[in-house]
Amino acid sequence: MRPRPFLAASLLVLFFAGCTTLPEIRRGAPFEEPAGTATIKGSEESSALLDNFTAYISAVDDQLVPAGRQGWNTPLELKAGRRIVTVEFQRGVFRAQARLELLAGAHAGYQLKYATDAQLFGKNSFCDFWIVDSATDQPVTAVKRAAVAKVN
Repeated sequence: MRPRPFLAASLLVLFFAGCTTLPEIRRGAPFEEPAGTATIKGSEESSALLDNFTAYISAVDDQLVPAGRQGWNTPLELKAGRRIVTVEFQRGVFRAQARLELLAGAHAGYQLKYATDAQLFGKNSFCDFWIVDSATDQPVTAVKRAAVAKVN
C-alpha cells in the first residue's frame, strides 16, 4: 500500500500546529499614548574666540519650534509617547540637522547631546546627535550622524 501524500502532509500540519502559540489580541486603541508630558532642552558649549556650539530642537512631530537656537536652554514640553524630534547644530556658518525618534515618558526630562568635528582646525564634516534622560544621563535614543554643511 502506497502512502498518500495528502494524508502525510495533513499529519505534519497537525503535528506542528501544536508547537505554536498565537499572540494575545488586546482590545482598545492600537497605540494608546501615556498621559502626561515630558520636557526636553538642547545643549550649548561656549567658545571664547568664535561662535558657541549650539544643539537645539527645531521641530517636534514636524511642528516647528518657534524658539529656535535662542531657546536652546528653555525646556520644551512634549506629549508623552512616541515623538519625532528634529534637531539642529549650529556654530557660525556650520550647520547640521537630523531626526531622532524618542519614546517620551510622562514627567521625564530629556536633553539633546551632540559630538562634532566642527572645530577651528577641524574637518567640519559631521555632527552626532542623541538624547539622554536628564536624571540619569543615560541615552534614550540611538546616535544619529548628520553631515555638517557650510551655510552662507
